Amino acid sequence: MSGESATDDTTRYTGPVGVVTFHFGERTVRLVRPGDPDRLLEDAGVHAWNRRDDYMPYWAYLWPGAYLLAGAVARESWPADRPDSPLEALEIGCGLGLAGLAALACGLKVQFSDYDRASLDFVERSAAENRFEADRYSTRLLDWRKLPDERFPIILGADVTYEARLVPLVADVLAAMLAPGGLGLISSPYRIADEAFPAAVRQRGLNCRAEKATAMAEDGCALAGTIYRVTRE
Repeated sequence: MSGESATDDTTRYTGPVGVVTFHFGERTVRLVRPGDPDRLLEDAGVHAWNRRDDYMPYWAYLWPGAYLLAGAVARESWPADRPDSPLEALEIGCGLGLAGLAALACGLKVQFSDYDRASLDFVERSAAENRFEADRYSTRLLDWRKLPDERFPIILGADVTYEARLVPLVADVLAAMLAPGGLGLISSPYRIADEAFPAAVRQRGLNCRAEKATAMAEDGCALAGTIYRVTRE
């Protein structure tokens, strides 16, 4: 046994942990993450959860879409005249939360959401590592198949449409939870499943524009992909 287990649909990672620093223009973000995420793939509890609900511990890895979205968030011109009432963003399928952490660094308020509590535990560790004020962020479990009656002016999602079956679910989240006048930023590193995403969003009454995006991974490799800008009038 690796020392991790999935109990009550929550993985337990007890392996080595690392901290990496990212620079987005003048902003710096420190990210706490598993040092050996592959060990989760060998865990019997994870295997059991996969049999129950097709679960995989993807949260433990930093995917290309996270770099793309964090960079887009850092470049966005967010309103700067609301210090006492910052705009609130919801990051869906946040994983390690790099994009949401970049949003916090930009002055936004952020709710991080994922399907596995373990990912949110790492997000909280990263927020503490960056010394972000506790009242500016929160974490929550969110099942895209059971959406709450809530609205957000900003919704962020990094690499959340990596399979065709997820495209309508992400479109449903945006249709249900994006506030009027709101902005959704969904990133992808050119995955085939994304080809259906703009149409799925438009079918739900939202606008969608695809923009090319580039980023640099921590190993120096250039990344390319798409940022989908989703808006509701």
